[in-house]
Parts: sequence; C-alpha cells; structure tokens
Amino acid sequence: MVVSKTDVEAPAVKEEIPHDHLYKVTGLSATNLEKLAQEPGSDFEAAIAATGYGWFNIILMLCTLPAFWSAVSVTSAPSFIFTRAQCDLELRLLDMGTINAMTYMGMISSAMIWGFLSDTLGRRCILVWGFFCAGLVEVAAAFSQNYNMLLITRFCSGFLFNGPFAVLISYLAEMHRTDLRARVLLLTGLFFTIANTTLPLLAWAIITKDLDFQIFGNSVVIHSWNLFLLATAMVPLVTGAAFLFLPESPKFLMSRGRNEEALEGFRWIYSLNTGQPPESYPIIKLEEEKTKQRGRGLEALKGGGAQMAPLFQRPHVAWLVLICATHMGCMFGSNTIRLWYPQLAAMIGSQGNETLCSAIAPHPIEVEQIACTPIQTDMLTYLQSAIVGAGSVLTYGIGGVLINKCGKKSVAGVCGVFSAAFIVVLPFTGSKALTLVALFTTGLALTSLCSATLSSIAVDLFPTSLRVMAMATFLMTGRVGTIMGTVIFPALMDFGCLPPFMTIAVVLMICGLACFFLPNTTLKKLE
Repeated sequence: MVVSKTDVEAPAVKEEIPHDHLYKVTGLSATNLEKLAQEPGSDFEAAIAATGYGWFNIILMLCTLPAFWSAVSVTSAPSFIFTRAQCDLELRLLDMGTINAMTYMGMISSAMIWGFLSDTLGRRCILVWGFFCAGLVEVAAAFSQNYNMLLITRFCSGFLFNGPFAVLISYLAEMHRTDLRARVLLLTGLFFTIANTTLPLLAWAIITKDLDFQIFGNSVVIHSWNLFLLATAMVPLVTGAAFLFLPESPKFLMSRGRNEEALEGFRWIYSLNTGQPPESYPIIKLEEEKTKQRGRGLEALKGGGAQMAPLFQRPHVAWLVLICATHMGCMFGSNTIRLWYPQLAAMIGSQGNETLCSAIAPHPIEVEQIACTPIQTDMLTYLQSAIVGAGSVLTYGIGGVLINKCGKKSVAGVCGVFSAAFIVVLPFTGSKALTLVALFTTGLALTSLCSATLSSIAVDLFPTSLRVMAMATFLMTGRVGTIMGTVIFPALMDFGCLPPFMTIAVVLMICGLACFFLPNTTLKKLE
C-alpha cells in the first residue's frame, strides 16, 4: 500500500474564528486578545482592591455579627443558667464545671478536622452547614431534661461550632484588601463586646422570670432557662441561612486553580459595592496560583496528611508554636476573668464582705451541703456583667486607630503587659463595687484586644492552603488555655486570695513579652 505524503504530513486545518464574532463575545479584537493572553494576570490583592468597599462589605459584617454573638453564647450561656438549672437537673458544682468544659472539649476535638475540610472543600460550604447544624444541636440542648442530655449536647455543639468559626476568620480576611484587613479583624473583637454585653441582659430578661410548663403530654418540662437556651439557639440558625447568599472566597478558588469562578466572584462583589455592571470590573485576568485543580468530595479528602505536613515544618512550625502558646496564655487570663466574674460578683453581693479576698475565701462549696434552692439573682448582677463586657468598646476603637501606625505585635504586647498590671491590683481592692468593675473591665478589655490582634497576626502568617488549619490550631490552643484557667482558678482559691490572681497576671505578662518576638505582619499581603 502506498501512503502519500499528504496522508501523513498534512497539517490539521485550523479553524479560524471570525474577528467580528470575537469582538461581539469579548469586546476585544483578535490582536488585543493575543496580547492579553501573553500578559500576566492580576494577583489576588490587586483583584480584591479593585472591588472597592461598599454594600458587600457592610452586608458581610452584618452577617458576621450574629456569628460572633453565637460564639459567645455557645461558651457562656451555660454559666447563666446554673442559678436555676442546678435544682431542675440536680447539678453539683463539679457537674457545672464539667458542662462548661465539655463545650471546649468538643471544640478541641474537632479543630484539625474542620481545618482540613475547609482547606479542601471550601469556606462557604463549612460556614453554611456548620452554623446551621450547630444551631440545631443548640435547639436540642434547650430541651434538655437531665444532666447527661445537656452534657452530650454541649459537647456536640462545641464540636460543630468550632469549624465554621475558624473558617469565618479566614473568610473575613480574604474578603478585604490589605489596608482594611487588620481593622476588620479588630472590629470582630467589638462584636464579641456586643455579645458579652447583650447576653447577660437577655439572661436577665428571661431567666429571672418564673416560667414553668409542660409539653408533649407532660413528658417535657420547660423552665425559664430552657427558653433562654432556645432563644440563643436561633442566632446560629439565622447565621447559617445568611451565608447562603454570600459567595465562595475568591482567594480559595484561586488557590485551587478555579480562576474563572474567582473572577465571577470578584465581579459580583464589585457590582454590589459600586453599583456598576459586573462587566465593567477592571480586572479581566487573574494570575495562576495553582495549575492543577484538586478533586472534590472523597477525592478531596485524600492526601490530608500531606496537606497538614507543611504546617508543622519549617518555616511555619516555629511561628505556629510561638503564636499558639501566646494565645493559650492570653485566653488563660481573658476567659477565666470573663467566666468567673458573674460568680465573683454574686459572692460579693450575697455575703456583703468588704473586699474581694474576704468574699471568695470562706466556704467555697457550702452550697452542696444545704437543700437545693435556686439562687435568686437580681438585675444588678447581670448589669455588672454587661458593663464588664461593654468595656472593650473604647479599647477596640483606640486599637483600630493604632494598629497600622504602631504595628500589630506592639499593640498585642502592650495590651498583654498592661492587663497583667490591672489583674495584680485586684486582690488589694477595697469594698467599692465601682472600683472592682473598673479593674475587671479594663483587664478584660486589654486581654480581648490582645487576642484579637493575635488573630490578625495569625491570619497573615500562613498561606491560603494552610490558613484555616492554622487558625483552627490557633483557636484550639486558646480553648486549652480556657479549660486550664477555669480549672486552675478555683483550685488556687484553696491556697488564698493572691495565688489565683497572681498566676493569671504572671501568665499575661509572659504572653505580652512574647508578642514582641512575633514577626511584623502589619499591612502584609496575603499569600
């Protein structure tokens, strides 16, 4: 058989697309398209800056507010119900401490799992389903009829809530340009303040009422504290529904090679912020951050060990250990003060002692030796807790102004050192309630600002592919510090008034000094 040259070497005919058709579809001529193909694409920072600042950012922060409110209610709501629930559920003091710790145990147990899932499956999916499922568990907790049911639901709530909350911090950072990123993360600390202020007021409005009734054929008894938990459960449900209307993080999409989807997200944000049509978005091409797109579903779950490994290797592991240890100490002080203040205020008010030390010293567990009678709390106790929670407003305002001028690590370090100084003074305070409230408020405000600044530094330290996992680890160590503080603080009370407060002060002082050894990430671009 004779094979002709034409059969073997004839080049394939290249189909030419008419120039007028290209112009109609893209708005660009063939020559301009060829030039565009050869030009490098815009990086993420240029693309997110081109979207501007407007309605999208405002809507995003409005969706974030209930998320941070939920973060406070999930961990703090049980502390408010014990005055009434201790008789209904036959709770001992040890049981109360176990319930509080169980929420944090659930968060710790799920930290790495959620970090891996978010870095592989996406931010939006975890935000929607995580908050929604956590809300459903909170609803189940509101109908608790015994200690075991409440204990299990608290663990499950912490397990589910830890994921979307860690993702939320990365999502916020990836939705704002460099000069706004640190201030936005500080603003989330203000959201914590709003939650710490309004949650005690909600507890006062509901728990202090004598409400008792039966449902489902008298098989379920509902008390005022059940209704309080049910009210707080509505917030994460609303949060999950709100994130259904927000886009996937363009930074995440770019890191997975899904640039077209990322570009569509940028255009949508730009249109919402500026009121201009999406087609007028000035960026038309993004740089390739990753050429090979990862699989989804079960394929995305493969290779999890390989993905986590870089986080625990140089150069990331040293910074991870330092910032996580610093955050652990910060939470050791901050959350111990926050969770114990209502109890300390009640002890001072009920015993009428002259000083803080004389109030906490005598008879720490007498309540177990008498007949169970619900503790009658008044508005003053809840109002003091609200004032302590609201005290961070001014501090966050000052921090938002100084953070880019003085540097993040300087703000965190100064807050840590000064908070230690205020805690040291507490045991020597006189009988004036105003003085106690002022010292507690200032100390808590400074530690909260230190924690928020550390969160901003942690976001900047790690690349996109490791960011959520790093933040999950960061938050996990903070919860470990909280558990340690809430357990060690009452144990040290047996040795006197000075040891618990001095221990917190020393830990905060060390954390403040450690902040100065962190790298300078002020105005750093996200990797």
